[in-house]
Amino acid sequence: MQLLWFLTAVCLYLQFSWTRAFKDTENNQNSYDDKTVTIPLILVYGGFHYAEIGIGIPPQKFKIFFDTWNQNTWITSTKCPRERYAMCKNHARYDAKKSTARIETTEEFSYVEYGTTVSGTITEDKVTLGNRVVSQSFGEANATNGETLATVTYDGSFGLGFGSTGTKHPTILQSMANSGAINKQVYGIYAKSNANGEIMFGGYNKALFSGELEFTKVLSPQEWMFGIKRITFGDEDLTGTVCQGVVNDGSHHIYGPKVQVEKIYKRLDCDPYKLCEVDCSKISTFPQLKITVKTKEFTIKPEDYIDREGDKCTGRIFHLDQPTWVLGNLFLDKVYTAYDVEGAQIGFAPANPPSSTISIGPTTRSTTTTTTTTTTSTTTTSAASTLVFHCKYMKFVVVMAVLKYLQL
Repeated sequence: MQLLWFLTAVCLYLQFSWTRAFKDTENNQNSYDDKTVTIPLILVYGGFHYAEIGIGIPPQKFKIFFDTWNQNTWITSTKCPRERYAMCKNHARYDAKKSTARIETTEEFSYVEYGTTVSGTITEDKVTLGNRVVSQSFGEANATNGETLATVTYDGSFGLGFGSTGTKHPTILQSMANSGAINKQVYGIYAKSNANGEIMFGGYNKALFSGELEFTKVLSPQEWMFGIKRITFGDEDLTGTVCQGVVNDGSHHIYGPKVQVEKIYKRLDCDPYKLCEVDCSKISTFPQLKITVKTKEFTIKPEDYIDREGDKCTGRIFHLDQPTWVLGNLFLDKVYTAYDVEGAQIGFAPANPPSSTISIGPTTRSTTTTTTTTTTSTTTTSAASTLVFHCKYMKFVVVMAVLKYLQL
């Protein structure tokens, strides 16, 4: 009799735990807040990602780079002559005349994008992000002074930088918050170099990282700069007296202070004043680069910081004449990054490996993600139903045993 009571108690506990876990999955426990906007990030060659959005009513489709380095927001325009600028020849162009919601202005802009200047006039229009539509001011780019942007995959850039970095107009994050599309000016980015990813506005996707996010206060009012507790290269301490970093999703590499990077080059036996070419057969013997932010340590292995193309191997760590470490995709590939504008802080956690069960954007618009998610939910539902059935059966057995006991 005691055994039956014990089994019933166990069964009830398991049923409660399983049902609660199932409800968490069903409700998508990824969100930091109920109001979030999730946009797939599509991988392109070189480890960079772009997002697909719509601008105008009806929406005109574009590929956008979400830039955490600055706040500049612009899109290639039909006002840019294709016969004159390669940037406008190779990309989709926004046509203000086709939108019924456009508000054109005579205000001029000139933005510097990674060494290239784009210029034109400011326009306001509706921007479609996932299932949200918000009003947004942006630059209609009609000229550029270089050819760098002619070869990039994206048609424009939406800045998500911290502080007032070059523009007086709201960022897309601020516009979403102002319109009520999201409740908080926060966003999280998952962008691995070998898989598609996502950006979540208004919250963070807990399914894409391990443990808890560790936040650290931003040191600069102009950028996502933060303190680095320690940097080591093997047994070599590269921390120095002042150690600070800034993330840049527009860079493929890591850049560090000249003195510290020269120590890395010395260990790799390469010339610090030239492209760091190394012996491919020695990669496995090179030290690991470890970066510690507060209590979290992130490891970058030699096979990560060395690019290998055939029998040619080159380093991806370069020096700058400044005291700040610029952490590009070489670092961001290892972490889930959370940006909190209101709290003036940035958070990191180890990124989970790409998985078919994680709902991130496919390279092409397909039903792969939906199918995977449905399969996972179906399996969970089936298992939960089976458990409930057995528990109901167990309770029935106990009730019958009690009745029989009372009859004795």
